[in-house]
Amino acid sequence: MSFARSLLLAAFLLLTASLQAHPEWREAYCIGVIDDEYIFDFKVKFDAPSYYVGKHPKEATIKELDALMYEPGRLAAAAAQAPKDFLRGTRVYADGVSVPLELIGFPTAAEVQTLSKQQGEADRYPVIMTARLRAKIPRETGIVEVVYPEALGAVITNLRRGMDSQVLMTVAPGEKGLFKIGEVHFTLSGFLREGFEHVIPDGWDHGLFMLAMMLAAASVGEALRRSLIFTLGHAITLTLVVTGTVPLVGSWIEPIIAATIALGGYLAYRQKPAPTAFVAVPLVFGLIHGLGFAAAAADKLQGIGPADLAKLLLGFNVGVEAAQAAIILTTAGILYALSKARLETSALRRILGLLIAIAGTAIMAVRIWSLGKGA
Repeated sequence: MSFARSLLLAAFLLLTASLQAHPEWREAYCIGVIDDEYIFDFKVKFDAPSYYVGKHPKEATIKELDALMYEPGRLAAAAAQAPKDFLRGTRVYADGVSVPLELIGFPTAAEVQTLSKQQGEADRYPVIMTARLRAKIPRETGIVEVVYPEALGAVITNLRRGMDSQVLMTVAPGEKGLFKIGEVHFTLSGFLREGFEHVIPDGWDHGLFMLAMMLAAASVGEALRRSLIFTLGHAITLTLVVTGTVPLVGSWIEPIIAATIALGGYLAYRQKPAPTAFVAVPLVFGLIHGLGFAAAAADKLQGIGPADLAKLLLGFNVGVEAAQAAIILTTAGILYALSKARLETSALRRILGLLIAIAGTAIMAVRIWSLGKGA
């Protein structure tokens, strides 16, 4: 083999290696303890460089990590911003209410660089560091939930309350890790708040669907009526699942929910929906979305009594409807302002509908792919 070919082969192998994720990636994990004073201290151990580039360790390439570590100023800049992003992406809920979080410790750029060098050239990644957080949990709390920054990927979580109870679970990106520490107290106001937050800010896909319903409606009144029909469908399936009449569905419901977003966007794009779209479509879509919520909240709703069930159905669905009405009225206000400025809004409605249809289709494809990957 000539020297030139050898050089090209070496360069190719070096480039290929630099584009690969580092082979020793590790999942993030958390250890948390709630003491007798209801102070929740928890430590999250994670690969700092991959988090700094905004990727799961399995997806961050050596080339990206090397650029972060060795390009002047990049690591320092990322490390300066990372604590704020980490604190913003981490949330703790006590019985559904978000509690203030304090960031006690977070790895600095110098610490990351020092540990990477200590590990040696061959094992410079991953660089597992620790973030320390603390929250004050109100007494009589029944359920504590934890959400981690999505860039961490799935987080293996071990939570303990004194020596009384312990739970080990894997918390998927964007999901809540649930830990029962006492008797669960359900309130009407709590369900109302959860219903609102189910749409705003947590249910961005739900919000997209409702935006599509608004864009396809001939008037604000028609959009609000569709919203009520959708909520009725949502309430029906939620009731059937909670009462055990219908079994819990699996994660296969998620691509179907995304398909409803795509179809809703298509109806908005057409601007001439079939008569059944005014009643049947929001009702059927509501039934589907209700199944999805019941599956996501299965642990929290397990063994709920008749009195609490009534609170759930009233509070949660009123909260959902209030959030949907907020989306509809906000969109209507924007369209009205544009029309008063003598701008044509029908084309805008169609364009937005098309974009929602494309987004829904993409979300559906990603969720189908995720199902296949997890099988």
